[in-house]
Amino acid sequence: MSVNTGSIQDYVRYVYIMSLVSALAMAVAVDYVLTELWIYGTADLTILVITPVFMFMLSMLVISSITMIKQLRGGNFSKMTSRAKALMITYITFFIIALIYFTYVSIIHYAGLGLTISDPQLIGDHYLGFGLALYDAGLLTTSWQLIEDLLNGKLSSLYKFFIMMFKSQSSDDDDDTIIIK
Repeated sequence: MSVNTGSIQDYVRYVYIMSLVSALAMAVAVDYVLTELWIYGTADLTILVITPVFMFMLSMLVISSITMIKQLRGGNFSKMTSRAKALMITYITFFIIALIYFTYVSIIHYAGLGLTISDPQLIGDHYLGFGLALYDAGLLTTSWQLIEDLLNGKLSSLYKFFIMMFKSQSSDDDDDTIIIK
């Protein structure tokens, strides 16, 4: 039995996009903490721990789901018996529910940390406010540019570097197929 895994460049693209989404999520989390500190003088830092955990679990869910969908499309799923199809869908459903449950449990586990920081002198501080304004402007500009590049199909130089790093050195197409005996 052989399983076509697709090209490594497809997965590099998925990891690249999930990395961008994770970086933007972390930047928004930092912005939230700093804004909360500027407005109230106290901030809960738990979101800075939860965000990377959530983004990792979400990326595993997305990459696993995409891999399963590719396997169902490109494999012999249409030629399977109805009993085999039902079993395959049951396995996939169980796997996705398990990943969602592990994500939920991880988030709940870290949500109870209660990491707080407070400094009443930072409420309405001009320097922190101006810094936040510049930070938000940079975050908005970067987000806009990344979304525009992804929607228009433009590839950044970092993505091109990732692709070149993972490109196959040989002309064999054996790297794309795993044979299971």
